[in-house]
Formats: sequence, C-alpha cells, structure tokens
Amino acid sequence: MGQSKKLKNLQSIFKDKAKIIKATFSITNRTTSSIQIAVLRATTRSAQSPPHDHHVSTLLSLGNTTRHSASACISAILHRLHHHHQPNVYVTLKALLILHYMITRGSFSIKEQPLLQPMSNTGFESLNLSRFMDNTDMQSREFAVWAQWYASFLENNLSTSTILGCFLSSSKMEIEKKKEKLKFSLYMDLFKEIEALVLIIEEICKAPNSLNCQTNDIVYEVMRLVGEDYRMIQYHMMIRLTELSERLHNLRTNELTGLTRCLERLEGCKGRLTELFMNRKRNESFWELVSEVISELMRLKKYAEMKSVSRKMIEYASESTELKTSRYFGLLPYGENNYWLTLTR
Repeated sequence: MGQSKKLKNLQSIFKDKAKIIKATFSITNRTTSSIQIAVLRATTRSAQSPPHDHHVSTLLSLGNTTRHSASACISAILHRLHHHHQPNVYVTLKALLILHYMITRGSFSIKEQPLLQPMSNTGFESLNLSRFMDNTDMQSREFAVWAQWYASFLENNLSTSTILGCFLSSSKMEIEKKKEKLKFSLYMDLFKEIEALVLIIEEICKAPNSLNCQTNDIVYEVMRLVGEDYRMIQYHMMIRLTELSERLHNLRTNELTGLTRCLERLEGCKGRLTELFMNRKRNESFWELVSEVISELMRLKKYAEMKSVSRKMIEYASESTELKTSRYFGLLPYGENNYWLTLTR
C-alpha cells in the first residue's frame, strides 16, 4: 500500500513537471504562460505543506497588473482546482489557499473578477466541491472532508462580501466609507447583512473535528486564514450592531423576534469558536455587545407583548360595556319611512 502510494506520488511529480515544461514552451500569451507555471509550482503534489511565500508573491504580482492578467490568474487557479490528474487532496487544498490569498490580498481587479461573483441562487458554481473525494488512503479521505468544508467557507466568504457591498478583508478606509453609508440603510438591509455574517460564522463552526489533520501544515494555514476572516467578521458585525442598537425602539414585534433569533444563533456559536481558535480570537468586547443587544431586544419584546395584552384588555372591556348598554335599549322601525326609534325597556 505504502509502495503504491509512493509510485502514485512519483507519477504525479512527473506529470506536474511535464505541465510546467509544456507551459514554458507554449505559444500562448507570455503572461498567461507565466501565470500557469506559477500556479503549478504553488500547488505541487510532492509536498504536504502550504504554498511557499515566494510562489504566492509571484502570483499576486502577476495578477495585480491588469484586468486580463487578473482574469487569467483566477482562471488558472480554478482550472487547477477542478482538472488536475486524479483527485489529489493536497493540490485541491493548495489551490483553495491560493484563491484565499487572492481574495484577501489581491487587487481590486482580482476581487471583481466575474469568476468570483455569484453565478446562481445556489452559490458559486466554480467552488462547488461537495462531491470531491480522494480515495488514495484513509488520511487522504479525511483531508478531502477539509477541502469540501474549506471550499464551502470560501463560497460563503464571497457571497457575504456581495451582500455587505465590500470584501471581508477590505481596507480600513473602505470599511469606514461603508460605515458612513450604514447610517442611511433601512432596517431590512442591516438585518440581511447581519444574517449573512451569522451564516458565515455558522459555516466556520462546521470545520471538521479530525485532530490528526489539524497538525498538518496545510490545515494549520487554512485555519490561520479563516481565523483572520473571523476577526474581520466580528468587526463588520460590531459596526452593524452598534448602528442597529440605536434603532431598536423603532422596531416592530416581528422584527424584534427575528433579530433576537438571529443573534441567539450567533451566541450559540461561541463555544465552538473558542475551541477552533483556542481563545486567540474570542474578542470579549464583541460577545459583550451581542449579549447586551439580545438583552435589550428581549426587554423591548416583553414590553411590546405587555402593551399588546393591555390594548386587547381595553378593547375587550370596551366591547363588554357596549354589549351591556345595548341590553337597556331597543331599536324599532317607526313611521312610513322606517326611521329607527330608540325605546327604553
């Protein structure tokens, strides 16, 4: 079994080298050829470690030049993700890592590529790895589950960024501009953005539990990048909760209920997040704000319900009074034109 695996790895190495040689002597555009070579070198099958920094830097510099190069860069990464010879979990994880680097550190021209935009109501078709599996051995199958989850997380990253109107990893200046616009946002828009942020946090909590995989350098790098995104998610969430906390008194009962349920789902993720990031990114001020908003929502909801009950009691009392009054008076038709005449009993 071990010898068979070594033979497969050797074959994979030769195939990757053959692809690099083919791309080197390709008659296609020189920039496109350079990008293909850079992607192949960054996602080799031979090493079970994340892409080297200089390979990532090379890809970023190539993709950040023009829109054409950005498109070629994303296309090459996605092609590598889906079309490498025989499913290989390490190539898949490395390709997803490279894509994550592009999303977080790439230029505007990279982030705005159509390939990274929603293609349907179900998500980003280019990142659908729900059926991916590497059956080379038990370890490969375990890592394949990580690849499925990581691809799903990146889908959520991109869809959430689309809803927010800016990327999770946007610069401080971009986030501040968005923060100013939030003051004029409708409640439903703010709620939609908060719900999207809760959904991506719930996706983080679905990370596999296989401990032996977590010691791997590739998975460690995956969780490091996801942890950085989680830190930004907290920041985006705090901005919106702070803005919304000033409007809570104007919300209707059904809006109070919907927001409470959403934030209770978020609060339910705290324990799992603490496990995943080993208390490194728990940010107590964030959870204190969430708890305060939930408490205020519960108070306002209770007050609204009591007010509704009081109103119904007043209406009921008023109807009872009218009913009692009607018992002492009768209405009878009177005269040729049937005018109503009130008579006491």
